Amino acid sequence: MSITRRTILRGMAAAPVAAAAGGLAVAGEAAAAEPYRLKKRAAPTGPSAYSYRRAINGLSPLLGGPVPLGEVLTRTPALKADRVTRWPEDQDDGTRPRPDKEPEELLYAFRWATADFVDKNWRPQGITTTYDANGSAPATLLVSWYGRLAAERQGARISVVSWDATGDPTYQHVLLVEPYGLRDDGGERYDFRESDLHAGGIAWYGNKLYVADSTVGTTGLRVYDLDRIFKVTKGPGLGRQADGTYHAHGYDYVLPQCYAYDASGSATRKFTFSQVSLDRTRRRPALLVSEYRERGSCRLARWELGSPSTGYLSSTRSSWQAAAHREVRVQGAVRGADGRYYLSSSRGTKKPGQLRSWRQGADGGRRESYLNIGCEDLSYSRIGGQVALWTLGEYANDHESDKPDKLDRRAPFSRYVYAVRP
Repeated sequence: MSITRRTILRGMAAAPVAAAAGGLAVAGEAAAAEPYRLKKRAAPTGPSAYSYRRAINGLSPLLGGPVPLGEVLTRTPALKADRVTRWPEDQDDGTRPRPDKEPEELLYAFRWATADFVDKNWRPQGITTTYDANGSAPATLLVSWYGRLAAERQGARISVVSWDATGDPTYQHVLLVEPYGLRDDGGERYDFRESDLHAGGIAWYGNKLYVADSTVGTTGLRVYDLDRIFKVTKGPGLGRQADGTYHAHGYDYVLPQCYAYDASGSATRKFTFSQVSLDRTRRRPALLVSEYRERGSCRLARWELGSPSTGYLSSTRSSWQAAAHREVRVQGAVRGADGRYYLSSSRGTKKPGQLRSWRQGADGGRRESYLNIGCEDLSYSRIGGQVALWTLGEYANDHESDKPDKLDRRAPFSRYVYAVRP
């Protein structure tokens, strides 16, 4: 299914960041005059006598050592998702589960297992694939969720999804946690607590997972080592229990934070780290960070990455920044191999999301099409001649008021994970 794109005749003129006059202001891809700065943080900000690395090393033998990412779906029973080949038709009562306007051409889609498909306590947000990690086909997807309502104190989690375009995907949830270590009269003690994150966007590079942190006071990027996933005892509560076992609110696995990059300086602290994606369009891969704003213009910034063997940033200064003029409610941003920037924007629980794109130059123009209700993060993949934009929806037939008479019958169909042809 495809949609005829609506091209905005006003093209994107080359302009400095300060001008931001129509479209995405890209100052010749030049370095920003005043780059946004990050500062490294190797230890928790709360009570802890040790760094993240030492706390993880201390936890490792207590938890039986790390579990390889590929075994997360095999050591314990995985959940089964349903592959979808088309959007649902009208329902018997005449209501449309889809918005009136069709989205971009659908390539792949799946819906979560029923319990996750309708769960109001968790909302999916970010997405990244093995294409981001190492340039290979998207055989594994990672999706982030944040806890709300009854799950608010559980923080955030990721879903490890085994993806196959011809079969039904399987997946397993992993709780994100912050490790710490204390020293007392009994010696050293290691534990973990929840990660207080909205997890609005994620990016996978090498063996590291970057999670955008928009939390006031700790805004920046959180880093997790995907080679350090641990199996815990399944049970209620979080962290070390009286009997010496470790629990994670009923989950089988935890992924401890291993590093952090905090906003540094007043200018950067005013920049909201809402989403993050992997930009592979230049010689040196980079993280592209975008922000969600209700008014004004969304800003974007790029931080270059170092070797994939370590997975960390090569510099804590942004190498480029720009403003997407008059773009609000942005949920994700990526850059394609054609040099075009793609931004997804949400419009609540009853209107379809929007996908807009620009490219620098006379023929770049501005394009606009539609995504599903409640669209979120974006991830780009390009294998051979197949280019795909991966995204997902967050709503589960709910409304902020949670009043039965306010439920939108179309909203359950926004909680798909899907890829479209840009």
